Amino acid sequence: MKHMSYFKLGDSSTTLNTGLVISRKKSEDDDGYKYKILTLRSFNENGYLDTQYLDGFISNEKLDDKQITQEGDIIVRLSYPNTAIYIPRELEGIVVTSLFIIIRIKTEYVLPKYVQIYLNSENVKRQLVGNIIGSVLSIVKASSFREIEIPIYPVEYQDKVIDMNELILKEKKLLNKLIEKKTMYHKGIMRKMFE
Repeated sequence: MKHMSYFKLGDSSTTLNTGLVISRKKSEDDDGYKYKILTLRSFNENGYLDTQYLDGFISNEKLDDKQITQEGDIIVRLSYPNTAIYIPRELEGIVVTSLFIIIRIKTEYVLPKYVQIYLNSENVKRQLVGNIIGSVLSIVKASSFREIEIPIYPVEYQDKVIDMNELILKEKKLLNKLIEKKTMYHKGIMRKMFE
């Protein structure tokens, strides 16, 4: 299907914010406001948040909503592999650190989940390679996201892309579980071999 036009992430129907530099807000003791924070490990490379790797954080003040996850947010790692995740309602209220950028879409003709999927595509990964700074830890400049153009399809087609991606993720998760179980099974066999 041919796309209708392009949507630029830097246009007026989108806001892009970098995350919080948490060292500036960290409480000196255990008094303060308790939050969960995103970590690099919590970003699964397949495009979803692994909640077992969220960290705790105590802030010396109540934090601004613009750096706390809201339903519909797209959060992107600024470091390789620049994975983008979508925030559903059950993952609201998590602090986004300066290792990430927050993208908020404010239009009905572009679905945030569709944008998240497109940001994980090879097209975008290639585009971001030219905007890397640093040699030890390769980071993409947050401003480079303003130039990314998303192909716009009818909302029904965007929904199909989202559904297909959900199926792919389910299959990958099942395969990973199978690999884990087989690995444990194989370790058990090898352990018995040396008893």
